[in-house]
Amino acid sequence: MKQKIYTILLLLTVKLFFSQVIVGSSLNPSSRSIFSVVNQEDNSERSKGMMIPTVDNEALLPLYNISQADHFDDDSTMQGMIMYQKDIRRVVVYDGEKWKPTFYESGGRTTRASMNPATAEGDYPTVGCVLIGCGEKDVPFGFFNSNLDSDKLGIINPQGTVNSNFNNFTFKESGFYKILISLKVKTSGLHVSPPVISFRALKNGNILARNDVSLNEAILITAGANRVGTMEFLAMFDKGDQLKVQVSGGVSILTVADVYKIVPTDGTFISIEKL
Repeated sequence: MKQKIYTILLLLTVKLFFSQVIVGSSLNPSSRSIFSVVNQEDNSERSKGMMIPTVDNEALLPLYNISQADHFDDDSTMQGMIMYQKDIRRVVVYDGEKWKPTFYESGGRTTRASMNPATAEGDYPTVGCVLIGCGEKDVPFGFFNSNLDSDKLGIINPQGTVNSNFNNFTFKESGFYKILISLKVKTSGLHVSPPVISFRALKNGNILARNDVSLNEAILITAGANRVGTMEFLAMFDKGDQLKVQVSGGVSILTVADVYKIVPTDGTFISIEKL
């Protein structure tokens, strides 16, 4: 008798293993689905959805390990697992090495800002360098390109189109962002080594990313150079974090004096995209 019961249970288990599971309906919505949850209601009051597992923040996700460079241990058996992370309001997926927020279907929401092309050269953001060192300057952006500039992220502070303190990018949502900074630079001065300008992205006053751009190729005495330099990086920002762009020159013992100017042209802009 016991052998018959075990045989029946085994057959039922095998049948279930090779069957599809459908919740909420007797009809199969797709022949390729292993598990389907069907909403039978046609009105908002009685419609039912499915809740996936949730966590409050990154530190509560499975395999979290602060000692790892990406904050997570590796486990290839978990690849494709999804959860909902409340603090960034995003579904996150595990790729076998780390948890990643999912992307917006439209390719992301972007804020793009430029500089005022009508700015007189005497008012360009300018950095001066002498033998003892270089200064630094915040780069002001605003909405001056009517065809390209927009603030879909809503992160420009309302105190003006151009904020000279450049604390005007304040993030409204936590998450990962792709930042692209493009600046046209004009330099003048006397030096033997190529002039170098440093692009810096500051998060809450601390340097988050940096790129040193050489303004000419040859090592020779020069009295002027122009170059459009770019810097692109990914970064995590929390709600309320502030971003600004800063430039500084590079100086060597062979530099007599340099002046670096940020030129407001089509090649000077910042793009911030939420991933």
